[in-house]
Amino acid sequence: MPRVTRQEITACTRGAFGSGWVGRDELCAAARAAGARPKAVAMLADLSPHVRVCGLPDLLLLLPDDLPDLPDDDPGAVPGPGPSGA
Repeated sequence: MPRVTRQEITACTRGAFGSGWVGRDELCAAARAAGARPKAVAMLADLSPHVRVCGLPDLLLLLPDDLPDLPDDDPGAVPGPGPSGA
């Protein structure tokens, strides 16, 4: 099973933002509602219960540094903007 990516976390938590600060539980609920893989929900559940973020950039700062942008073994992955996707 491919590793969780930053794009996956972004896609499954996007719906949590828009009405102010959100915590770990709201992030997990948004991910479940978006149909996220259990592995992605588990990554969010590992955040501190005291965490509060106001947007995706804040959330991405809390994730592991080695979280890939795109999985190496996902042939269907569409490259994002940047050197590899330009």
